[in-house]
Amino acid sequence: MNTRMTSFKMIFRYLAVLISLQTSLTSYAQYFSGVVIPDELNPTLDSLHEMAQVIDSVDLKEILYTLASDSMEGRELGTKGIEMAAGFISSKLAQYGVRKIGDQNSYYQQIGLKWLSWHDLSIKINGLLYRHLWDYLVIPTQSGSLQLDANEVVYLGYGIDDPEYSDYKNATVKNKVILIYNGEPTDEHGISKITHDNSASVWSSSFYLKQKAAASHGVKMIIVIDDGLKKRIDENRNSVLSPAIVFEKKDQESELSTPVMYISSTMAVQLLGKKLTKVIALRDRSKKSGKPGTLTVKTNLNVLMDREEKTVRGQNIMAYIEGTDLKNEIVILSAHYDHIGKRGSEVFNGADDNASGSSTLLQISEAFQKAAQNGHRPRRSILCLWMAGEEKGLLGSLYYVNNPRLDLNKTVVDINMDMVGRIDDKYTDGNYIYVIGSDRLSSQLHELNLNINRKYSKLTLDFTYNDANDPNRFYFRSDHYNFAEKGIPSIFFFNGTHEDYHRITDDREKILFGKMEKIGKHIFYLAWAIANQDERLPVDRN
Repeated sequence: MNTRMTSFKMIFRYLAVLISLQTSLTSYAQYFSGVVIPDELNPTLDSLHEMAQVIDSVDLKEILYTLASDSMEGRELGTKGIEMAAGFISSKLAQYGVRKIGDQNSYYQQIGLKWLSWHDLSIKINGLLYRHLWDYLVIPTQSGSLQLDANEVVYLGYGIDDPEYSDYKNATVKNKVILIYNGEPTDEHGISKITHDNSASVWSSSFYLKQKAAASHGVKMIIVIDDGLKKRIDENRNSVLSPAIVFEKKDQESELSTPVMYISSTMAVQLLGKKLTKVIALRDRSKKSGKPGTLTVKTNLNVLMDREEKTVRGQNIMAYIEGTDLKNEIVILSAHYDHIGKRGSEVFNGADDNASGSSTLLQISEAFQKAAQNGHRPRRSILCLWMAGEEKGLLGSLYYVNNPRLDLNKTVVDINMDMVGRIDDKYTDGNYIYVIGSDRLSSQLHELNLNINRKYSKLTLDFTYNDANDPNRFYFRSDHYNFAEKGIPSIFFFNGTHEDYHRITDDREKILFGKMEKIGKHIFYLAWAIANQDERLPVDRN
């Protein structure tokens, strides 16, 4: 290739970056969502480059092949498999000589958890048995055990109890089963009877308020007519088919005493029978005039909800490399090491999700430890965190930020890696990574990441999923988010989804270890730069 053609290609690449940046800023000025393509210059070969060579595709493969093996049984929280995975990660840290900072001179931060599942579930209306996850849905984290035989239900509009609109006004519902709609009453122009404009009130966004209102009025059970039941079932299927996990010390929202059942419109028709027309008329009246109405419907309802609770042990894994003159400030690197376990004899190995991130983090911890042993200790301290329970609702990171081992006020960044070993349909090779959240809280974090890539890594940095309007909402779906919620600048590295996501086919043979090595080195470079600069990252965005 001649010099003239190379120069032309470099100019074209830079123009592509500028056009992408301009498009991003036009569509949504707050967060960058373009693609940054590297130039063709060779990476800088300095002492930092040499330290990063500890991160090696051969070692990554050895680690991942263990974490994603059938013997780990899918690493589901609360199972023997994840205990084995934790033991393996800890043994590698001990081999590297990384300092323990966990409970009782260990690498672990213990988390008290409960495993919730339905031991028995049976719903009958007028003697007809209905099917869970087909006709109705009850979620074990939202409802406790209940045995009930009722000969009536009370239609109660939307189940709202607000100064602007109350379905409970003049209603007698103590020890009754109530039937309600989702959402809130709005007129034909979409004007809410609560907010008095086109915006929805908190009664539409937080079902907890309806559950709390029902509990305060002594309601025995809530039945919700849910036009979007299929979508709700899809969103909650894993928490029903697999045990759901909550913290042992539950917060107020999870201590509600009134069980909830979501039913389809078809099941509602069968429940209401001849009263259906009147219920629809009452609903339409409340939407038009803001006047609620109640109706008692005679029916035979038999409910058996037997919830099993099992105390389980969970643990985050913590490894610490102490800094020098700025050692009281902390750079956190994180990855979750749990997955979704087994279904019968089928093992969901989660090689990409997230044995890839966990393995990469192990190698990064080794690189920092060897650097320190060789006299190149970072100025700020490094905390490597393997999170438990990400698949159950970001539980491990949520627990850590509310029970931090090191001062959150002195934690300068969280660098999170979740799925970094595959490619998606957009790319044909592994020389890319999606970057999410880099400019949400700190403009300097974003620029530093770009500069590190320009100097060392030479990856295509794709910020598509950083768009505030991204329908996938990946920014909210991995462990970095709990740190960002606390105002800590956070950046999330991710290879995108693929056909094997959350399937038994997410196997280790499909991992691209050369890609993992590149991503691991890039993250090491970035963490090193943050740990060694004079000033901590500023929080200048919101």
